[in-house]
Amino acid sequence: MADHEDETMSALAHTISLVYSILIEVCGMLPVPIGLPADGHIPTTDAVPAIKRVAALATDQPMGETQEAQLIVGCLHLLAAIDLYALCAVRYEETRADGAGLNLAHAEDALTHLAHWLAVNSAD
Repeated sequence: MADHEDETMSALAHTISLVYSILIEVCGMLPVPIGLPADGHIPTTDAVPAIKRVAALATDQPMGETQEAQLIVGCLHLLAAIDLYALCAVRYEETRADGAGLNLAHAEDALTHLAHWLAVNSAD
């Protein structure tokens, strides 16, 4: 069972990193770009405040309500996934791991849609 837990935690950590990378890309494409820590390995002590800052600044971006919502949703689901991951690291529970994975899927979906919209609309 420990192997399953280790594999799940490793997959979640990788996906958190992937979604954070998407967020970095999206933030660079925003009408008013937002810089995020982007070194090889960002500790959550640096990433979490940065993600919260992006969510707080989303409504200041000159883009539509849908796009603002996508940015906020992406940030909030990523933060929730990080919290659930941290809880699993202390005491693993399958439902927490599943919740982290689901939050990551929602975050990735919202941010990917926003990235596509930004790419299409920056060509104008």
